[in-house]
Formats: sequence, C-alpha cells, structure tokens
Amino acid sequence: MTLPLETALLRLKRMESALIRSHLGKPDVLPQADYELLRYALVLGRLRCFQPGAAGPRDPQRALRAEVTLVSEPIDALRQVLLDQLYGPLREQRNLLLRLAQLRQEVDSVRIAVRSARHALLALHVNDFSAAELDAEVCHKVLVLAPGGGGGSGFVYIGLVARLREAGLVPSYIVGASIGALLGGLIARDSVPDVDGLLAWGKGLKVRHIFSQPKVGSALSLPGLVRLHLRGMDKMLRHPDGSPLRIKDMAIPYDAMIAGVRLSAYQDLPQIPVKRRSLLGMPLLIAERMIQLISFFSPQVAKELVLGRDEATRELRVVDAIGLSSAIPGVLQYAPWHEDAQSMAILKGLREEHGLFAFMDGGTVANVPARAAWEGVESGRIGTRNAFYLALDCFHPQWGAGHTWLFPVTQMIQAQLPAQRPYYDWLLRFEPTPSPVNLLPSDEVFDKAFQWGWKQADEIMPQLVEALRPLPLPNLD
Repeated sequence: MTLPLETALLRLKRMESALIRSHLGKPDVLPQADYELLRYALVLGRLRCFQPGAAGPRDPQRALRAEVTLVSEPIDALRQVLLDQLYGPLREQRNLLLRLAQLRQEVDSVRIAVRSARHALLALHVNDFSAAELDAEVCHKVLVLAPGGGGGSGFVYIGLVARLREAGLVPSYIVGASIGALLGGLIARDSVPDVDGLLAWGKGLKVRHIFSQPKVGSALSLPGLVRLHLRGMDKMLRHPDGSPLRIKDMAIPYDAMIAGVRLSAYQDLPQIPVKRRSLLGMPLLIAERMIQLISFFSPQVAKELVLGRDEATRELRVVDAIGLSSAIPGVLQYAPWHEDAQSMAILKGLREEHGLFAFMDGGTVANVPARAAWEGVESGRIGTRNAFYLALDCFHPQWGAGHTWLFPVTQMIQAQLPAQRPYYDWLLRFEPTPSPVNLLPSDEVFDKAFQWGWKQADEIMPQLVEALRPLPLPNLD
C-alpha cells in the first residue's frame, strides 16, 4: 500500500535518525562509506524542492536562486526502494547488531537506486541547478530548534544554547511557543547567539521591565493577573536607529506560535475570576489560573497561528510576537507599552480573517511546536529542506516544590506530544528546571537553570554533532 506523501517523508526522516543512533552505538559494524551512502539516500529520498545555493557553509556573497520543484518520478522510485528495504531494519529490528548487519545487505541495491535517481534529476533539471548544488542540499544538514513553553522553567534553554555555541552549532531556524518564543526571539536577534547578553538580561530582570498592573480593555489578549508589557525587552529588540525589529529582520529566521480564541467559543468559556489575595501569594494565584487553562485546550476554542510563516506577519514587531505567544489567559495579559500601528493593523486583519476574539499563549495549541517547525522548513522558510529538528520541553510533570501543583496542566500539555512526535528528530525533556511560576528568578536560581541546561545538552551532543556533520559525496559507482 502506498503511503501518503507526508507520512512517507516523516518516516524517512526518522529512519535517518535511527541510522545515526545505530552507527554511533556500533561504529565498527557498518563501514563508514556505506553508512554515509545510506544517509545520503535517506535525505535525497525525501527531497521535493529546494533553493539552489541555500545549503552549505554560510556565505553572504553566495547568490540564491528561485525555488526548484523536482520532477517527482526519480525521487518516488528511490523513496519506494528505501521504504521497502530499509524500514524493517531501522524501525522494526530491535537488536542493534542484527539491524546493522541487515543494512549491509541492502547497500548495493540502494547505491543503484541513488545513482539512478541522481542521474535522472541532473538530466531533467540541467538548467535549474548543478550537481554541486544538489549535493550541497543533500550533504549539509541544518539545526532547527522548537523550544516549548513553560514559564520560568524555560530559562534552562539558555544553558543549552551556550553549549551549542561552544560546539560551534548555531540554529538556522527557530520556532518557539511562550517562553520558547521569548527566548527564541532573543537568540534569533544575532547571527551567533549572544549568550553573555542573555545571561545579563536574565539576571537584570526587574518587575517594572516587563510587568505592571492589568490594563482595562486590552484588544489583543484576555485579562490576566498582571500586564505583560515587555518594555525592557522592546528596548533590546530595536535597530541602532531606534526603529523596531520586525520578524523579517531577525538574523536567524524566527517564527512564534500563538493561538487565537474563536469568537464562536468565547462566550461559553469560564469567566476569569476577580483577583483576590492568597496566603501563599502570587505563585499560588498563578498556579490556580494555569489550572483553569484546561478549558482552552480544544480546537473548538483555540485556533493555531504561526507568526512569521507568511509575508504579512513577518512585518510584525518581534516584541509583539513574543508578547502574544506568552499571553497566558488569566495570568499574563499582553498589552504593549507602546502600540505599533503596523502590528496592530496586521493583528486586526488576523482576527477578522479567522473570526477571533483575542490572542493567547501558543502553548495552548502546540506547547512544543515541532510540527510548525517542520512545516516551515517544508514550505521553504529557509530554502534548504535538510534539517535536524531538536524539540525542547521544559513543561512536563515533575516532583518538587513549584511543580507538583501544576500536574493537571502539565499532564494536559503532555497529551499534545504524540501529535508532535513524528516531526522532531530528538525531544530533549529538561529535568530539573526552575518552577514554571518563577518568572523572575534570583541570580542563584538563574545560574542553576543555566547549569542544568548545559549539562542536559551534553547528553545529545554526540547525536547532534554527527547529524550536522557535512557528508562527503558517496561513491555511486
């Protein structure tokens, strides 16, 4: 039975990840040249279109050309060979030695299929791209980050980014939700993430820099305990001349996951309770309000939107994308310190187009936005289609003060993950993390979060470094 195209592409992607893990586990069983041939084949087999010149080492002088959609027949034939011959060993054979031994038996037939497909593509597209451009697309994989939401727990992401930078790894695309969108926006501001600046920013956070009393009648998000205005962040997300950074201006391509509250469902949602005092103070109030979020986890209520995915929303201010992605109903009401007319017009258009009452936290629709990241790459957001998808999850059930009382919400969030699983190559679930409700951590907690993020990034570095290592052109004779 022929698989739907998306299913086949995702299956090949996960087969390549399994091949990398298998080879790292037993590097002496499958010859290096055969391993690299199989990886080349698994990438070529899921190539549908690409932008010649987009792949390979970064070169500002390199000319990029128009997207090319490949003639499908050669790739279809190769894809079927790979699914028929390699899926069993890579996804069904649990014994590692047997898996690699079975792969060795398939190398010659895969070589023939790759040679045939590559030769046909170059002949059919002789005026569209060169052999070197096709091989650059297949042999150079880029890193895509999908950092999820989780309030103060997300500060561990800074340690991860620092560890990546030390290894010389820089993301080529970031799609974030909530705190993942916030930190992702700061990371994407510079072509090489400014970790020292992130650390200084985090330790210098003050209430007045990002919070104030709720604003009455906000047109962007639902009411909350506090107003999220992001004034201090707005100052960081500007050009030298003082004009605002917009999504299109980011040094690293960046999208933010948000949700829209459907007009048709809004009147049936539970009312946000009036603010009241609590013996345990603001953290307990935040936890109570977050539990009430369960009402919003429904496609009938929430409409998924990805800011930056299209030309119109790339004109939004980055600070507005961050604020809307972080607007937790009943907890954080995003109302910018100064409204931007261009952003407001774009957001008004989105509300009218989709029939929305307001916008809210992207975590309500996809707290770990791996599917949005994959769809962005496949739609041509970064030119190349050859990517390793690293999903980051800091908001899952954990024991300990600051976490246990949020079990109903974290369990609901975890129910989203099966739908995201086919789209990421690796899910890094951070534990321990700071409490999600600790939005302004002390220097001590911030340092711990950094160390936790760094240490847990160490666990994935072998897989990541190998996946992103440029492949040599395999011997196809």
